Amino acid sequence: MRWPRAAPDDDALYQLFLRRDPANDGRFITGVLSTGIYCLPSCPARRPLRQNVRFFKTPQEAVSTGLRPCLRCHPDAFYRGEEWHENLFEQTAARARNNPANFRDIAGLAHASGLSRTALNHLFRNHAQESPAAFLRRTRVDFAARLLASGSRPLDAAAAAGFGSSSTFHQQFAAWTGMTPAACAELRTSGTFTLQLPSQYAIAPVLSFHGRDPNAISERVTSDSITKCVGSGIIEIRFVGTSAICCADGLDTIEAHCVATRMLGLGQDAAGFARQFATDPLLGPLIRQRPGLRIPQTSTPWEGLAWAIIGQQIGLNFAISMRSRLIALAGTRHPSGLISHPDPAAVARLEPENLRALQFSKSKADYLLEAARRIAAGEIDLNSLRNLSAKHAARLLGTLRGVGPWTIDYVFLRGLGFPDSFPSGDAGIAQAIQRLTGTRPPDKEIRTLAERFAPCRSLAAAHLWASLQDVQKEKLA
Repeated sequence: MRWPRAAPDDDALYQLFLRRDPANDGRFITGVLSTGIYCLPSCPARRPLRQNVRFFKTPQEAVSTGLRPCLRCHPDAFYRGEEWHENLFEQTAARARNNPANFRDIAGLAHASGLSRTALNHLFRNHAQESPAAFLRRTRVDFAARLLASGSRPLDAAAAAGFGSSSTFHQQFAAWTGMTPAACAELRTSGTFTLQLPSQYAIAPVLSFHGRDPNAISERVTSDSITKCVGSGIIEIRFVGTSAICCADGLDTIEAHCVATRMLGLGQDAAGFARQFATDPLLGPLIRQRPGLRIPQTSTPWEGLAWAIIGQQIGLNFAISMRSRLIALAGTRHPSGLISHPDPAAVARLEPENLRALQFSKSKADYLLEAARRIAAGEIDLNSLRNLSAKHAARLLGTLRGVGPWTIDYVFLRGLGFPDSFPSGDAGIAQAIQRLTGTRPPDKEIRTLAERFAPCRSLAAAHLWASLQDVQKEKLA
């Protein structure tokens, strides 16, 4: 990379190195003679003394002097087009998922990553879209749930997941899964289970999202229930008071529990979001109007991606009809009469003319088929994207033709459960802001406005979308 004028001397480069500014990555390499490594300018490691530092233009120059790449900032990965902080996050997160008991608290994560607590918080906000504490809670619960599903006793699962006390284990487990650990352990032997809904859980928005197609052939929604066809089975979710009674038919109960918690948006900190932004001038009135609002997700990440591609740049009603035709063509029919959304392999077997006959445009048909074929071939593991850095996951999705920022953010929000995604250029969000403020700002200003709701912009988007239902009610009044 060229410097704007004369290249700075080594003393000037050292001052730049002290700033840890990522903008300087790629401009020069720092060699640390006392440790035998070379680093990026943004490396989080402690800064060496000036006399122990040399500067190089390329990694090859540093290697030729006998230096090796730093294992914290990964300059070799950066020069391959990767970013060291993504690698650091994914490595740290994978270690925690594999053995959460080794990470008793945030200090343990910070030590493993070699970062200060402040830098760790920044790392996780950027790449997990949640705080390190929220990540640890989710990771512990997921790990314990897997152990319970394999037959472990609740106390053993709690210890292996690193929970410090039985009360903390039960509280956090119930908040994320809607069940006690003992009830979760019984999923292996029962086709029916009950989810305890969080305080002030908002049922109506969940019914509205899953019932947006009144003539749906994949799900059936009433005033107090959702019946969803998934794969070759059925899950019925019936709301009774503060509980959701779930029955699975032809579907593994553990899988059915995962589907139900996704569809109901459990595990989201809606109460914490409400406390933090209850007085916000924009969202405060919306939060007070819909306390307990959560983001219902699609039954699978693939269903979320397919819906996002289908819904690009067309009206909602037309998108709904196209989705229904796709399900009728390639889905699996259940004896109940419902038809499951086709998985990537089923869609991959279709030809463009099959979708063109369903009123798909040529480009939309190509986009959906390419996505299905690449996912079915294992080129993109859609179900594992939530474990990657959000930036890495976005790059992978962005390699699919026709998948741009709006589609990625929508899939993050509805399909993968990332908590800090705000769909770029979404017409509904712009319309909601215009209704609330009287003006419709450009997308850049909307995204700037949304930054104050980080790291929970997904819930901010959900409240803005939900406010549009009030417009419909006003028109009907």
